[in-house]
Amino acid sequence: MKQLKPKQIILHCGLHKTGSTYLQRNFKGKHKDLLDHGILYLGPTTFKTQLYLLWRYLQWGENKTKPSQELTVQTLKALTEQASDSQAEIHTILISFEAIFGTLRTGLIQKNREKKSNRENNLGLYRYTKKRIKRLIRGLEHTFGTSDINWTICFASRQQDDFIRSCNIQLIKEGHDQTGLSFEEFSKRSNFSHASTDSLIKKLSPLKENRNIKIIPFSYENNIDRSDPTIYLDNFIHLILPEKAKQIIPILINKSNSKNLHENINPSISERGLSIAKEARPIFTKQEWKLFRKFLEKNFPKSI
Repeated sequence: MKQLKPKQIILHCGLHKTGSTYLQRNFKGKHKDLLDHGILYLGPTTFKTQLYLLWRYLQWGENKTKPSQELTVQTLKALTEQASDSQAEIHTILISFEAIFGTLRTGLIQKNREKKSNRENNLGLYRYTKKRIKRLIRGLEHTFGTSDINWTICFASRQQDDFIRSCNIQLIKEGHDQTGLSFEEFSKRSNFSHASTDSLIKKLSPLKENRNIKIIPFSYENNIDRSDPTIYLDNFIHLILPEKAKQIIPILINKSNSKNLHENINPSISERGLSIAKEARPIFTKQEWKLFRKFLEKNFPKSI
């Protein structure tokens, strides 16, 4: 059986709160169809559970330490299983995960921080983007036994105030204790300086010196249509796979067969809901909070 040897790997890195979950659900729902067109899609859950050694290496790895043989064996095995009988035809791997650059919790939350052995412990959202991407690329190159891969690193940006507010709301929804902390205080104490498009491009550009890497930043606001979410999906495919767009877009945007894929699955909540969430969080366990979050999203939705 021919071994999986992709010519291209696309890393869709969010950013957080830029419609990533919507894109991911559509890709996951059409996993088999994408395989038929030579594209292997991996989302956050698959990445963290099936490729967990690669995920741990991205998060915790030492920059001077090569990926272990155990990591490369597990990663190749998981990718081969995901590709199923199509591995010989796979030319592109698409990984979509908004935590590739960094997580909201480790970038913005000081309380109960776990110290990393690789010393990447300072606050600042996406502060360690370059190191994390470098480890991910290294891990996959070792897995496939080649550096002859075309890389695309893409990410969406948002207007800064909207981005900061959305990150604040997401942290509250996830159950991080923000009791007594206003948005203004959160904005003032949080470090978003590493999350700007210019900063991220500056961090990523040195990686192009020894590899064929294309960096594609794009505006979230300029590519969405609130009345038709499929516009975002259409625009995204044209950005990352322009040569395949005509074949892939009709498959992904098939409203008669996948109506539920185009609904909002990570809804925001109103100011009243946020106020209740911040006051109520201390009385709930982590498991109870997951149920209460659904209650808030259902009963206190934010009007668009």
